[in-house]
Amino acid sequence: MKYILFAMTCSLMVQATLTAQESVIIGQVKEINSAALGGEVRYHVHLPEKYAGTDEPFPVIYLINAQSTANFANACATVDNLSSERIPDMILVGISNTGVAGNYWSCPDDSGQLKPAARFYRFLEEELIPEINKNYRTTPYKILAGQSNSGLYVLNNLLFHPALFDAYVLASPMLGWCPGFLLNETRKFLDSNPVLNKRLYVDYGELDYIEVLDTIQEFEKILGRKSPEGFTWKLEMIRNDGHVPYASLHNALLFFFSGCTVTPEMRKFSIAQMKSHFVGLSKAYGFTVQPKGDVLFDMALNLKNEKKVDEAIEWFRYLVSLYPNTAIYYYGFGLTWVQKGDLTSAKGCFKKALEIDPEDARSKSMLEKIGN
Repeated sequence: MKYILFAMTCSLMVQATLTAQESVIIGQVKEINSAALGGEVRYHVHLPEKYAGTDEPFPVIYLINAQSTANFANACATVDNLSSERIPDMILVGISNTGVAGNYWSCPDDSGQLKPAARFYRFLEEELIPEINKNYRTTPYKILAGQSNSGLYVLNNLLFHPALFDAYVLASPMLGWCPGFLLNETRKFLDSNPVLNKRLYVDYGELDYIEVLDTIQEFEKILGRKSPEGFTWKLEMIRNDGHVPYASLHNALLFFFSGCTVTPEMRKFSIAQMKSHFVGLSKAYGFTVQPKGDVLFDMALNLKNEKKVDEAIEWFRYLVSLYPNTAIYYYGFGLTWVQKGDLTSAKGCFKKALEIDPEDARSKSMLEKIGN
């Protein structure tokens, strides 16, 4: 298997630490020899920022049509931005649908068969997913995302092989290519599965293609007519947008992981309530989900600033128990101990921050002020 560094130099406004000469590395490109498809298939891998600093496993998004630089870069940015506060950290695998991987056609041929879709399914199930599971720390939870024609393949996967993925993203699926077949199969699938623990997100643009617009309303009616127990779905039109709305993956991930967002109401939770909420989410998803560190940090600092020091201390304890390797969390914890008047505990926090980041100037300064 070939290994290639995937470096993209983007003409974007980035943080001031980047210069015009630096490259923005967003992932790796690898290749796998596929017996199912009969040749080499290229795929891209984008890992969470915290991947190297932990031994925990991560859920995986499989994105079709990632040969488009803009498509894959947008997906990387979407996952990174949302995972800072609102969704779990995730691995993103983008499949380059060129060459032998370019045919995943999901409408029946004249004999009623779906040969290209069946071959692509074997590639995913027997080759690519085992390859990712072997080389990366993964949870069983997987999302399959496609757009336009590949959106049809994602629907095909749900209808005929629902055990492989847990959630599905269909951006502007071209249902109009074989509407009778897809609508009938959707009806049959929903009728034959009274219990279906799956999530489905579908969107399209107000200015979308006719092959999408002419069938999507009937598809929505079928979804709404009879929803199996445990089946969660959402279909929405994105106003003033065209084919494959830019925010499709963004909206889908927020829908799939809606309970992970710490809302204003949840900011009033006790620590016990917060733990209970995320234990419930972890049970539902089948992998560990925790409140995001920066959100808890903000909550704890707010309590400190409101002079609710004892409450702030308890939230900081909870925070560093979940995220023990982040210097700024210990710095904030140390400031809270200073406010309480416990300089011994404050020193311990500042020293811990410096163990994690020896260049932490703020913790160094506080130790100088209160004495080592």
